[in-house]
Amino acid sequence: MYTNVIKNSAIPLYENNQLILQQNFLKFIDEHIHLHGDADFFATLITARIETINYLMPHQTDNLYQCITSDYAQNINGIVALDNLDLYYIEIEKQAISLFGNILCCWAEYEHYRIMQRVIKHPLTKNSMPQLVDNNKKITEVVAQIENDTRLFITSYCALPMTLSNAIALKTIECFVKKKYCYELLYFLEISTNGEYMIHYHYKHTDLFPTLVASSHI
Repeated sequence: MYTNVIKNSAIPLYENNQLILQQNFLKFIDEHIHLHGDADFFATLITARIETINYLMPHQTDNLYQCITSDYAQNINGIVALDNLDLYYIEIEKQAISLFGNILCCWAEYEHYRIMQRVIKHPLTKNSMPQLVDNNKKITEVVAQIENDTRLFITSYCALPMTLSNAIALKTIECFVKKKYCYELLYFLEISTNGEYMIHYHYKHTDLFPTLVASSHI
């Protein structure tokens, strides 16, 4: 069933419809994960792929991104079967490589997609409406449980207002996972949406919501 869906969606990738194809693919994966309660889908697939690479070519680097994108891995990814996993895993891996370059980039984009879906569906309640403060005010504070904070923030990565936990998760993906290739963080992304954080934010006279500048888990 999954093989047919993936193959039917694999149309030529012209530049003008690349984004649409990517979004449709991420939506398909999201529906699969929710339908089957498979929250560890990406972790399962990538762990199996790393094990296959290391089995066929021992002594690979411990860095996740370097291992997946190595010259040797390019001859394995999406080609060599994944032991003990259903066939649709490798079919999805093939399509992810075609659309995003590799499965790690696809995972990062999927987590970004999940955050944006939460942001779009999040209502503006009276507890999270814009606050009137002095222009250009800079604030540093400790938030005991960011998951319970109802305020809305914007970030340099998205102009849409979002909860603090979503803003920190988005910052983690964009700043550390994508830019610094710290894809290992994707295994523990849920940790970045909970707990005690020190945050630094400021208000600009042109913005209705504060801009989250930096955050640090305590």
